[in-house]
Amino acid sequence: MQIRKLVTTAAALAALALASLAPPAQAQARIACKFGVLGPADTPATIAMQLLVDRMNKDSNGAIEAQLFPNSQLGGEKEMAEGMRLGSVCGAPINVSVLGIWVPEGALFDMPFLFRDDGHVARVVAGNVGKQLAAKYEPHGFKVVGYYNNGGRHPMSKKPILTPDDVKGLKIRVIQSPLHVELWKLLGANPTPIAFPEIYNSVQTGVVDALDNNKVSFWLAKFHEVAPHLTDLGHIYSISAVTFSTNFWKRLSPAQQALVQSAASDAIKLQDKLNAEGEDDAVKKAVAAGAKHHKVDKGPWQKAMQPMYNNWASKVGGMEMIKAVQDTP
Repeated sequence: MQIRKLVTTAAALAALALASLAPPAQAQARIACKFGVLGPADTPATIAMQLLVDRMNKDSNGAIEAQLFPNSQLGGEKEMAEGMRLGSVCGAPINVSVLGIWVPEGALFDMPFLFRDDGHVARVVAGNVGKQLAAKYEPHGFKVVGYYNNGGRHPMSKKPILTPDDVKGLKIRVIQSPLHVELWKLLGANPTPIAFPEIYNSVQTGVVDALDNNKVSFWLAKFHEVAPHLTDLGHIYSISAVTFSTNFWKRLSPAQQALVQSAASDAIKLQDKLNAEGEDDAVKKAVAAGAKHHKVDKGPWQKAMQPMYNNWASKVGGMEMIKAVQDTP
């Protein structure tokens, strides 16, 4: 009996000795995330998404290894969205117009003259309507963790655009969205979908004569150099969904999902703040550089775009969804 105890003790000691000589177990593999954004480092969206990426790395104690790719390094919005579905891109802010390729109901936020102001936008996208739409993206490979406001869209052109008649026959760049194509066709223009990185050269070389975008981009993307006339219209608010690949999202633990959600919420607040602060400054700088800022009567524009509600109501969830936005206080 004593001999058996001695043998057992010796075996245990030998096992401990071998364990001490074995190499340490490898740390759990980090979860990589390539996060793309369209603009350069000084744009509100890029600054805000850098905060998101930094917080993902810090708050996860390095378990998530996220990297930001600005300047459309991962492609335009459609390309980044497709990359999320394929697994080559982890996340990006994608305009709801572009995501409408997969979820037509998201075009609800693109209905012309739907929103009253920035505050109305913020309340709608954070409320029940925004949450209902976010759920519709998941079956298509997109986890939407929130939305931010890029500001209203305004026509930018080589020649003044003051009334709807001024766009008839005009070659205009539009976002990669069926609704935007139909809207400008309704007004008699010739819309051409072009990715954001190609806008400047397309206007400069005459592929298109005009575009619509936000005021911050008018200055920071230097659109004022090639399309120096800004028409203050705000017919559509440019809303981006902060989106992750569902494959990436499923790899995260519930605690990691919560920290990414929290970081995204803070980044969205920062983006909205920076964009709102930057709009007036951007227009002033562009005008000082020689651009023209045209204030117009929006009534004729609203009347000309009204048929879009009949044409698109059934595609965006019905008039009840449109009314839910309009009735949001």
